Amino acid sequence: MDDQESGKPHTLSFTEIKQAAERIEDGIIHTPLCEAKISKFMDYKIYLKCDNLQYTGSCAERGIRNAFVAQHDEMAERGVIVPSNGNMALGAAYHGCALGIPVTVVLPDRSPPSQMQRCAELGADVVIYGDTLEDTINYTKKVNRDGKHMMLSSDNPLVMAGFGTLGIEIITQLPEADAVIVPVASGGLLAATLVACKKLKCTCLVYGAESAKVPTMMKALQAGHPVSVPVVPNLAQGLSASIVGENAFATIKGRLDRMLVVDEAYIAKAVINVLERERLVADGAGVCALAAVMQGLVPELRGKRAVCIISGGNIDSSRLSRTIQRGLGVSGRLMRFAVAVPDHSKGLEVLAKLIADEKAVLKSLITEQMWVHTDVGTTWANIVVETGNEEHAANFKDHLRDLYPTARFAMLDVDDKRKGGMR
Repeated sequence: MDDQESGKPHTLSFTEIKQAAERIEDGIIHTPLCEAKISKFMDYKIYLKCDNLQYTGSCAERGIRNAFVAQHDEMAERGVIVPSNGNMALGAAYHGCALGIPVTVVLPDRSPPSQMQRCAELGADVVIYGDTLEDTINYTKKVNRDGKHMMLSSDNPLVMAGFGTLGIEIITQLPEADAVIVPVASGGLLAATLVACKKLKCTCLVYGAESAKVPTMMKALQAGHPVSVPVVPNLAQGLSASIVGENAFATIKGRLDRMLVVDEAYIAKAVINVLERERLVADGAGVCALAAVMQGLVPELRGKRAVCIISGGNIDSSRLSRTIQRGLGVSGRLMRFAVAVPDHSKGLEVLAKLIADEKAVLKSLITEQMWVHTDVGTTWANIVVETGNEEHAANFKDHLRDLYPTARFAMLDVDDKRKGGMR
């Protein structure tokens, strides 16, 4: 099936996924599935399916490759146009070059310059338009109204079938898997993984995970049909689809075990955990499944083998830096506070000694006198320190308040219950 409109949504079959697996066998990387090191600190047996290790950094390559091979001659003649937040664009650019298919990618204005550059380096023509993916899709449909190029999206049945090869690999690599948690954008990856996993192991639970800021699939499931959801800036930008794909929803409806909605704070924490503990770079969208476990959304999976799909790692350096800072902040590892100190030589010395004694690292110190409305012998010190973990942060906070009862903290409170079961 190409970009031609269909009167009835297409329900993906396992046969299509098997055919896709044969088509793309030599064209994509069979990525590793490994036990997560973070499991040693949690009450779950977590495994990571690392599709961020594909050549262009995401599972989008599987779907793109399948569509390109299946319709190679027609695509080579007409060319392909792909509206995308980034992953589909990169996959199309790479495999289009490898297979001799002309590719035009349409990216939103807010796409990182490095992403645009990579698409161009891989041989694609790059067009920039719109604030959101929906704007980009509408623009692509408008300029391609005559159907000169074949338009490709993640809801295309051939693309979905390619995604399903991820599910086949998971059950092949870990037949004992009790559950698979899948990041959700427009739903193509979730639908295909569900079909593959349920066919190969009917007892395997399949969950979807998406950002609480753009809960597209949850709203669709509640309404019983795809509904449009406002897209707002968020850490899982790669999942920011305004509406679920019709084919994906038709495949998922009535078959999905659970849908999980994940808070921003846990997405940021998951990015840091994957980076520090697993030594993997993943974007906010890619870690959404792991973030759901860390948030404690799946208590029924405690002690069971849960596979979290790391769907992508396409995060530019500046966004990664901001995400790390956000994650350090919400976990208490970066702590910002203000304390009133005596305005004499010993004032800051006592404060510095406390920070050193608590084994915290001073990152920033700015004093303020001009706008202080207390006595003239006092100055406010605005401090940022780094701590080792949440427990260290909580202890530091308690000891600081013992010495400075009026200390003001600008941070999220440390979660004493540790929802994700971390010990």
